[in-house]
Amino acid sequence: MQKRDVFYSLILGEVSSWFLIFIIRNPQIEELQQFVVLEKTAWLLPVILPFFFLIGIQVGRVSQKFTKLLYILVKFLEVGVLNTVIDFGVLNLLSLLTGTTKGLGLIPLNAISFLLAVANSYFWNRHWTFEKSIALVRKEFTPFLIISVIGLGINTGIVAFGTEIFIPQGISQGGWLNIMKALATTASMVWNFLGYKLVVFRKQLA
Repeated sequence: MQKRDVFYSLILGEVSSWFLIFIIRNPQIEELQQFVVLEKTAWLLPVILPFFFLIGIQVGRVSQKFTKLLYILVKFLEVGVLNTVIDFGVLNLLSLLTGTTKGLGLIPLNAISFLLAVANSYFWNRHWTFEKSIALVRKEFTPFLIISVIGLGINTGIVAFGTEIFIPQGISQGGWLNIMKALATTASMVWNFLGYKLVVFRKQLA
């Protein structure tokens, strides 16, 4: 395992932990505020999460003996965690600042959070996950952009219409927003991984 992989893994875990702390402490998600223990232990995340990321990259290194794809998948998942908490964190922050928690008003907010996560995804996946360090070229960026825009449509559609059409019972609007966001993130992440793996970065898996 390269020292770079250890360093990058720890960075991803550390940054992810701080976004996660904000999400946990978001006053809009009333369900989380009931778990006093969760709030008190949230500050341990900057220590705990990087450790788990380090374990993950070690597992990936061992699995590389069997197939390179598993090591790439571990890196993709760690980058995906950071992408997810950036996406969730920025959306929760914008929702908190604007007071918007449902419907079409979420479309621009979700677009901003999702695109920031995509930019982060491109940087890390290109320079670390798929180990491609050459200068950015148009022929690679164009399919990446197309796949990401489709992912944005999937993600934003689920968030906007899921919070508008379905009325939660016994769940705060902020909590329901994050439930829909989790569903949207899962759907778009599957789409993005398949698109990046099969189209954008396919040469790195040969």
